[in-house]
Amino acid sequence: MGKILILDEYSGVRELMSAELGNEGYLVVPIGKPSLIKELMKTLEPDLLLLDLHLGGVDRWDVLEAVKKEAPLMPVLIFSAYEGYVKDARLNLADGFVMKSSCFDKLKQKVSEVLGRKLIRTAERRKKAASNPGYPFLKQNQELLHLIGEKTRRHISRSTG
Repeated sequence: MGKILILDEYSGVRELMSAELGNEGYLVVPIGKPSLIKELMKTLEPDLLLLDLHLGGVDRWDVLEAVKKEAPLMPVLIFSAYEGYVKDARLNLADGFVMKSSCFDKLKQKVSEVLGRKLIRTAERRKKAASNPGYPFLKQNQELLHLIGEKTRRHISRSTG
């Protein structure tokens, strides 16, 4: 269905979110350190980042800003227990906000919505690319990049497993 990268400092929250979203058919990679995001964004190529901005007692807007700078099309959902983030203008960088709760229904619904929008945007970009006279060459490059990505994922699986 989709690959989701989760950044939350609490292992229990990561485990619960991974189980809930994994049961929905998503491939979930949970991490607890912001320093791992940049590398995993490149190697995993997630479809969505679930981000808790409150890490180590500090608001980490810099993490959201860095992700959007590196991958502006990457959907990011803020998943936090701090309702005050809703009033912060920087939240506009994200694709949505969901309050942490013991009920994951709202989170699952928002994940589905955001990934649905991403699929529509991707289809529109592919349609536009297909109308480009150089499309056959672009398609070959996409296939090559896909193969490289698969090899990288297998390497990560072996090294983290």
